[in-house]
Amino acid sequence: MERISIGKINCFRFWDSLSVLRAGILGANDGIISVSGIVLGAVGADLNSSTLFFSGIAGMIAGACSMAGGEYISVSAQRDVQRNKIELQQKYKEIDRKESDTLIRSIDVLNPFHASISSFFSFILGSLIPLTAISLSTSRWRVINTVIAMIVALTLNAVVSSAHSEISTRRTIARNIAVGIITIVLTYAIGSLFGVSAAG
Repeated sequence: MERISIGKINCFRFWDSLSVLRAGILGANDGIISVSGIVLGAVGADLNSSTLFFSGIAGMIAGACSMAGGEYISVSAQRDVQRNKIELQQKYKEIDRKESDTLIRSIDVLNPFHASISSFFSFILGSLIPLTAISLSTSRWRVINTVIAMIVALTLNAVVSSAHSEISTRRTIARNIAVGIITIVLTYAIGSLFGVSAAG
C-alpha cells in the first residue's frame, strides 16, 4: 500500500517553537506569582530573614521541577496523539486536497523535552524577581518592594505573551496582576494567622 509522504525533519519546527514559547511564558508567570506568595506568606508569619530566604529557594526549586514535569507529561500526551494521527494518515493511499491542510507531518510533532526545559528555566528566572526584591529590602520595605517587583514582572510578561496576537494586552495585564494580588493576599493572611497562633 502506498504511503503518504510525511516530510523530513530538516525545516524550522514552528509548532515546537510555539510550544516552547508557551511553556516559557507560563513558567515565568508561575514563578513570579508562586514565589511572591511563598515569601510574603513567610513575611506574614514573621519568619526571620534566613528562613524566609530558604523558603523562597525551596519554593523556586520545587516549583520549577513541578512545572517542568507537568509540561513534559502534557506535551508527551500531545505528541502521542500526533504520532497516532500520522500512523492513521499513512494507512490511506490518497487524501482529498481539501483535507490536506489538516495533515500532521513529522516536523509538526512536539518535543516534550524542549517544553520541559523552557518551563524549568523560565520558572527559575521568574522566581528570582520576587526573591531578589525581598532579599535586598529592609524589613520595613520588603513587602512593598516585593509587591511592586511582582506587578512590574507580571506586566512585562503579559506584554510579551500578548505581542503579535489579537489578545488584548490590557486585559492580559489585568488578569495577571489580579491573580498575583489574590495569591499574595491569601498567603500573607494565612501566614499572619499562623504567625499569631504560634506566638500565642
